[in-house]
Amino acid sequence: MNMRSILKGEHNMARATELSVSLKFLETDKIQFREYQVEIAKKCVNTNSLVVIPTGLGKTIISLLVVAETLQSYPKDSKVIVLAPTRPLINQHRDSFSQFLAISDENMITLTGKNPSEQRPQLFEDHRIIFYTPQTLRNDLVAKHYDLKNTCLIIFDEAHHASGDYPYGIISDTYHDQNPDGTILALTASPGSSKERIDELCQILHIDKSNVHVRTRKDEDVKSYLQPMNIFKIGVDTTKLMEDTRLIINRLVEERLQFLSQMGHLEKKGEQLIKKITRKDLLRLNIELVKQASSGDKGVYGAISVNAQGLILYHMLELIEQQGLDTLLTYLEKLMREARKQNSSKANKILASDNRIRRIYFELKKYEFEYPEALIHPKYAILLQLLIDQLNKNPDSRILVFVKLRDSIQHITSRLEKQPSLKPTRFVGQATKSKKDKGMSQKKQLEILKGFKEGIFNVLVATNVAEEGLDIAECDIVIFYDIVASEIRYIQRKGRTARQREGKVILLYTKNTNDEIYLRIALNKIQKMNDNLKVSHEETNKKELINDNENDMDDAKVVLEQKKGKLPSKIMHLPPSKPRSPNQETLLSYFTPSKPISPISSTLKTADPEIIISKDVPGKFGLRKKLQNEGIAIGLQENGRRIDIFSEIGLFIINPRTFIKESVSISEKDLIRLRQARKLVLFIFDFEDFIEQFEGEKRLLKQRIAEWGNENWFRTISIDVPEELVFIIKNLYTPHKK
Repeated sequence: MNMRSILKGEHNMARATELSVSLKFLETDKIQFREYQVEIAKKCVNTNSLVVIPTGLGKTIISLLVVAETLQSYPKDSKVIVLAPTRPLINQHRDSFSQFLAISDENMITLTGKNPSEQRPQLFEDHRIIFYTPQTLRNDLVAKHYDLKNTCLIIFDEAHHASGDYPYGIISDTYHDQNPDGTILALTASPGSSKERIDELCQILHIDKSNVHVRTRKDEDVKSYLQPMNIFKIGVDTTKLMEDTRLIINRLVEERLQFLSQMGHLEKKGEQLIKKITRKDLLRLNIELVKQASSGDKGVYGAISVNAQGLILYHMLELIEQQGLDTLLTYLEKLMREARKQNSSKANKILASDNRIRRIYFELKKYEFEYPEALIHPKYAILLQLLIDQLNKNPDSRILVFVKLRDSIQHITSRLEKQPSLKPTRFVGQATKSKKDKGMSQKKQLEILKGFKEGIFNVLVATNVAEEGLDIAECDIVIFYDIVASEIRYIQRKGRTARQREGKVILLYTKNTNDEIYLRIALNKIQKMNDNLKVSHEETNKKELINDNENDMDDAKVVLEQKKGKLPSKIMHLPPSKPRSPNQETLLSYFTPSKPISPISSTLKTADPEIIISKDVPGKFGLRKKLQNEGIAIGLQENGRRIDIFSEIGLFIINPRTFIKESVSISEKDLIRLRQARKLVLFIFDFEDFIEQFEGEKRLLKQRIAEWGNENWFRTISIDVPEELVFIIKNLYTPHKK
């Protein structure tokens, strides 16, 4: 061993001694501790804590230090649990712990849904450090396969996921109930911008706000460990064709908004409502209209259709501003195809038959044939130049381009492939959208990431699937082809660069559009997040919190060769966005009396559960959070996808496709027993993710369901959006409560 290694080992031993960590739990010769890591870890031992630090500052090392110290002070049979949202990420943690902890691999195990549920209890019992995907642990706790009484520490990585019905909430509540003396360590680079969101995160994970430990890229004790990150904002102007198209869509939106306003569904009145009403306003209105329709108000169906048209038109505007007319044309082609189907929505048919929409469609098709370059968003020209310039300077560069929509990724990648110096590849999620847009299995994703590291590809054009949870090679440049208003996603994206070497983040946006507004929103949220987190960290200069160097790049600095060719001066004559595995159980499971598991929230420990929800009810409904906010005591049960209200009202959440097959085999005797089991039984058929195998299948299936209910004296309700279920439950609960 050379002198440098000896000195390094002595330095690490000194740092470890400061923390009083027993060296038998750490491979100190493999870890180079940093002072801020030791300082943070000291504060997290035996205290529920939230650590907020930028990507690349060694969250894993902090967790290792806390694990080592915790194991030292607890009995030998105590367990440590590590949670992360995805399998690739949890495997990364397992590799790090195996490398740096002086604990035999035989004492560690990774448990996911791939491990049979009947084997997991023994595997849990036989190991000391267990790595989980959250859904797996949540399911085991709800099923009472084992408890957490002997667990001394749980690590919640990417803790910002702790919201709504995400499993982190149930796990932390259960842990707090079963082992109040256990410790929680939560880690994230982006907890959220608002004080309310940060408070909510601490509440869900049972963390006192005084135990939030924050570091930013400008803090004195960390900035020397970080590589420079330069951030550039490059704005582009819309083309004449884009402006003409946008003007027509704006008029169509305005017509819908005026109708909704005149009908009393929008509070705002007057002209140019498009400047006062946002897409989020229409999404909120849709929820309200669906509630009214569910309560029997048939007069709102027309408004629901008009509102749906407005949402589609807002999406078209976003495509024009952010993605380009080529992507809008792809969307219009899909709209036209869908409108020809018998079961197509009324909103689709109305828009597809509108002469102005059809005029846009035929004009864009004409340009696609005669002058396809006119359909490409101006951002693409800048993207192409940035990529070529970077690879000319450094042929070994790795560049990550984030694009929101997969249709745009298809267009961008196919064009980049024509450039000799570029070796691009698309990187998307597992869901298959169409024959031309196939999803990527996890195995395929890992193969592409390996090729990206090895230089087989040098440009990764990716959706948000690349934002977190995957081991992506160090990137020289991260480019936002479109802007996200979420500060969490913004931080996750830019965290892919400037880890081991200097990096750049380039934000492309369209001037004087919502694209530019989203950029301002994201940056303001980051500033707000830092302000809220820095209550105990006030010595940091707030002006420097967002990033190292942020620049507006003048258009003059981006010299683009204009393609020769004359465009018509007047482009248009203007007239005066997956199936779910349901884990379906047979109806006979309903005969088993419900045995509630402990209340979900610790705030409800003394209340008897009024509504008991099965663990297999999909989280998309948001029942736990929404009902808990109403002050309703919630419990969990194991049997099926069902909900019991005061043990007198029973609801089944049914996959319509599998239910029909199962219900046919139920005997009349069992059906009678089922009717007698509760005062009221409802079958809720969830059509939200239903994909038709032939035209009109949904309509026919709903008809068969209604007939089955009438024949067997059951009440059946078909729902198309999750909010309808919450509305149904609250209406059943309230009269009963009264």
